[in-house]
Amino acid sequence: MHIESGRLEFEEFVTLAAKFIIEEDAEAMEKELREAFRLYDKEGNGYIPTACLREILHELDDQLTDEELDMMIEEIDSDGSGTVDYDEFMEMMTG
Repeated sequence: MHIESGRLEFEEFVTLAAKFIIEEDAEAMEKELREAFRLYDKEGNGYIPTACLREILHELDDQLTDEELDMMIEEIDSDGSGTVDYDEFMEMMTG
């Protein structure tokens, strides 16, 4: 921080903001992720078809190859069911 001007450099701002984000209430984060899951679980079955997840991932990064998408889906769909349930979704989102 520039003491004489009272200005905060961008890098300093990012560092400060990150502390607040990290301290975000875990319950609120889970609620937001649950809502995101619900939006993708269009039929309310409790899962997202991997074909739908594949489309989402491709929209997020259209540079991903089919092979990369296959590898990601295989890792996310840990039980190989062809669907992503809430637990798998949470694991994907929170690492």
